[in-house]
Amino acid sequence: MKASLAIAARFRGMIACGELSEGQPLPVESELMSELGVSKGVVREALRILETEGLVEVRRGLGGGPRVRHPSISNAAKAIGVYLQVGDVPVRDVWETRDRIIGEAVERLARTAHSHALEPFAARVAALQPAIGEVEDYYVLMLDVEESAVLAAGSATEHMIVISLRHIIAVELEEATRAVVDRREAVAAEHDVAKAWSDALSHIRAGRPLAARRAYDRQADTVRTALLRQIGDATVGEVISKALD
Repeated sequence: MKASLAIAARFRGMIACGELSEGQPLPVESELMSELGVSKGVVREALRILETEGLVEVRRGLGGGPRVRHPSISNAAKAIGVYLQVGDVPVRDVWETRDRIIGEAVERLARTAHSHALEPFAARVAALQPAIGEVEDYYVLMLDVEESAVLAAGSATEHMIVISLRHIIAVELEEATRAVVDRREAVAAEHDVAKAWSDALSHIRAGRPLAARRAYDRQADTVRTALLRQIGDATVGEVISKALD
């Protein structure tokens, strides 16, 4: 393996296992060269790799040097978003995939959740009803409810995926709210969404997984159908480009 890749892999592993904490300074170049027995060019290339991955921040000037950064979900979101844009992936595919993850999480919650694990999710569901009529803000709350359901279901991986797809979903929802012509129809849809989530929560608490999934699917179908009428077969790249215009 190329020396710089091996060094980057070593520090990556140390960051991943918590051996190197957020903000912790790494040795300066000369110390790394001596410790690792490599040239300045190899050290700089290894740091460049880690910096590109968002794992190291190299500060310039007095008191600078490389410092550890722990990756955030936003790093993953950017990478996923770029991949979906380059791959000409239809927004329909993103929506349907995200819906499946959330629907399965809702179903799983009804089988496994303890009451204390549901509290943050339940609070977000309760916030939907008072927000009805605030068309511009409602979709943000709706996304929060979906993400909190996945988090409560206990899968960190699925939660990361759902959050990573949020940017794409949010862009399309924002465009849809701007295009609302019949406000009464939009408010009626918000009522349906809030009621469906309230029903899903009731079924979860009662331990009825299939009923909870049906309640989730009911509102998901309503939202997805309305949006797909507008976007058709648009790709992620087209939607993002339109939002930037």
